[in-house]
Amino acid sequence: MEETELAAVAVGVIEEKKMKFQIAYERSINVLASSLAMLAQRLPFLKNLTPIFGGAGSVNFAAPLTVTFVGTHALSGQSITIVPVNGATDTATVTAGDQFVWAFKASNHNLATASGEIDGIEQLPAGLSFGGPQSGIMFLAGIPTEPGEYAITIKGYRQVNRFAGTTAPYLLTLTVESGEDPLTPFQEFVATFWSGDDLSDPLLVDPLADPDQDGIRNVMEFVLDLDPTKVDEMPGTFGVDPEDPEKMRYEVPLNIAAGAIAVGFEEGANLETDWQDVPSENITRTESSIVLSVPIDGKKFYRLKVVME
Repeated sequence: MEETELAAVAVGVIEEKKMKFQIAYERSINVLASSLAMLAQRLPFLKNLTPIFGGAGSVNFAAPLTVTFVGTHALSGQSITIVPVNGATDTATVTAGDQFVWAFKASNHNLATASGEIDGIEQLPAGLSFGGPQSGIMFLAGIPTEPGEYAITIKGYRQVNRFAGTTAPYLLTLTVESGEDPLTPFQEFVATFWSGDDLSDPLLVDPLADPDQDGIRNVMEFVLDLDPTKVDEMPGTFGVDPEDPEKMRYEVPLNIAAGAIAVGFEEGANLETDWQDVPSENITRTESSIVLSVPIDGKKFYRLKVVME
């Protein structure tokens, strides 16, 4: 056989071997893909991530968490679970400025790190951060500083680089309460006229102060919904009581926010004598007004009375 014919036969044999190898390779890839698809359908779900300690003292701990690992251990069919402890919940409350700890772990595998998101951005409330691991235990801990309600989406990871395995997202609702006492309605009232250091000046904001020198003290300005920085006149309308022509009627509008403050009327024979409370049957108070209705009998003086405890 000539040399050129031998070369052609050799090339044909090589091409045939390549074709067989390509077919074998594609078959193996299809088998592998099918096997992985079947395994993926059986990925185990890890349940019940919970606190590892009891809720002693004022320390808060982790709540149940549903976990799924999607790394090699999940594909091998191993079941990884978290064991609940002391009935933890997925909500927690802490006061701003107080120490807070929320701890969690996985049973069969130690977590290496964790992440938290708020509104899709990886962040945590001010003053809090993740700590650990300590023997696989992770901590969300610190001293929160900003009051508010935070919906934190937490994930745990089996590796620091976050490549091998991760948990399913878990939502923790954390409420950080203000450490300060809420303002009273009167304090809210004066805060609409003064701010900063002025709110600590008793000559301006004390209930009995009269900074605008109009003869109406701050507490009365509040009850009547007046402006304590401007000169005002006492509001109200006088007239004959339409339900009884022998009585005088005096109606004064009131600030609805002052509903908890005691308001009434006093009467006296003159401006120098001792003032006496008007009987309650002659006074009608509603949410937005107080009405005095008294017999027209001689000469008397009446004044509005406010008592703030």
